[in-house]
Amino acid sequence: MLSLPEKFKKEANISKVTFVRGGNLTGADKKRFETSVKDIRLTYQIEGFDIPNLVNEDYNCQVIMFLKITLTELKQAAYVSSVVQKCINPLCVIEFTDGAEEQYSFADKRLNRQNKKEIVIENEYLSCGFPLEFQNDIKTLFALYIDYETILNRSNKHAFYIEMMTKAFLVSNQGLFSGEDKLIDNKKLWYDEEKAKQIFPLLKQLKAVKLSAAKARTISEKSKFNSQIKSIIKQLEELQ
Repeated sequence: MLSLPEKFKKEANISKVTFVRGGNLTGADKKRFETSVKDIRLTYQIEGFDIPNLVNEDYNCQVIMFLKITLTELKQAAYVSSVVQKCINPLCVIEFTDGAEEQYSFADKRLNRQNKKEIVIENEYLSCGFPLEFQNDIKTLFALYIDYETILNRSNKHAFYIEMMTKAFLVSNQGLFSGEDKLIDNKKLWYDEEKAKQIFPLLKQLKAVKLSAAKARTISEKSKFNSQIKSIIKQLEELQ
């Protein structure tokens, strides 16, 4: 569903064994992965200096990979994503499909400070499912905000990826708070890399607290969660 320039197109099959071994899967986990995954393909790879690299003490972002993984059942996407994202050091967008629907996986990764050959996943997100055969509102918003040509911050590959992941979360979680439309359309914010990096953790926290508030049984619990919600929304508004 994501539109990317033809010059970044790749066509390479990746063996399931790569992730079974890389994830040190054994026994039931190995069987689950092999049974869930039909095939894995590298479809695109953003590389070169159209979008500059980011290489420093914390990041080694020289490519953004795009994988397409066909599953027997889409409900296995969360499990397969957790295995694959940990095995791939570069930033990676994974398109999962079962032939009827699709989902997208994102994972923000930094270098392990104790071992620069390893990565640490700081934040990750698996989108909701989209129908393959027809359009809906969320698919339209995905194309509007997350296609290659619509991402604003091209100062480096990490900033580009963070904007993609954060906007994917926003369009997939409409109704999270009243200022979300203003937030996603705030061009000045997305060009500010330091501010943009703070948005996703706050949105993720806001969703979790709102879910907890909905399950609260006492007035004191609801009051505590509502105070947290107001605080998070205030922080989001202050970043705009």
